[in-house]
Amino acid sequence: MTGSNVEADWQRAVRRAVERLRFGSVELQVHDGRVVQLETREKVRFADERRPDDRRRDQDDVRTHRKPGGAEPTHRETSE
Repeated sequence: MTGSNVEADWQRAVRRAVERLRFGSVELQVHDGRVVQLETREKVRFADERRPDDRRRDQDDVRTHRKPGGAEPTHRETSE
């Protein structure tokens, strides 16, 4: 197999991989200037059927009552 045939093979493989994906990525591994491996990662997305107002946290959630700036110092940290 000549160098040009190898190049055409990986180019075709990349094209096929991209055409098959709806969401995801194609990653090429290169060694010594040659493409030696192709990996695909596919993501499956699901529609969020909740209304936008329902996505917020409940108002009674304790995390919403925190003050900005991080945690309060402990007694030990303030007495040192």
